[in-house]
Amino acid sequence: MKTLFDLCKPRVSVFDENKRDDTLDLSNLKEGNIDAERFFDETFVTDGMELLFDTAFKRFERKGATGLIKLSQAMGGGKTHNMLALGLLAANSELRKKMFGGKYATVNEDIKLIAFTGRESYLEYGLWGEIAEQMEKKSLFNPFYSPLMAPGQSA
Repeated sequence: MKTLFDLCKPRVSVFDENKRDDTLDLSNLKEGNIDAERFFDETFVTDGMELLFDTAFKRFERKGATGLIKLSQAMGGGKTHNMLALGLLAANSELRKKMFGGKYATVNEDIKLIAFTGRESYLEYGLWGEIAEQMEKKSLFNPFYSPLMAPGQSA
């Protein structure tokens, strides 16, 4: 019988002193400074991630009814990693083809990402202004950030 040491070999990058303190968050996704190929080279796609991808891409294809996905793992449970993975796949149709073959082929284009991190607590025009700006629809959303207020369900 093989030992755990024989069966589990850490990636070389685990021992890279320059990477030890690298922690990605949603601002990295927004800024576009994640090497997607490297990210997925070092990511084991779990069943839970595949469920997330399936649910999201069905929605992108307008085939899924689920418009909201609640990630509910405990702290350190991979919520940010899952969101980063989905965002990278959504924004990069070539990466989707490479990783999943034709599985999400009906969504041929790159999907525009809007990312917000709760770690950024100061936003001049609030959450809705930030989202509007990223959507390039600032004037359309103006009533919801000047003065600051959240839109209701009918809005």
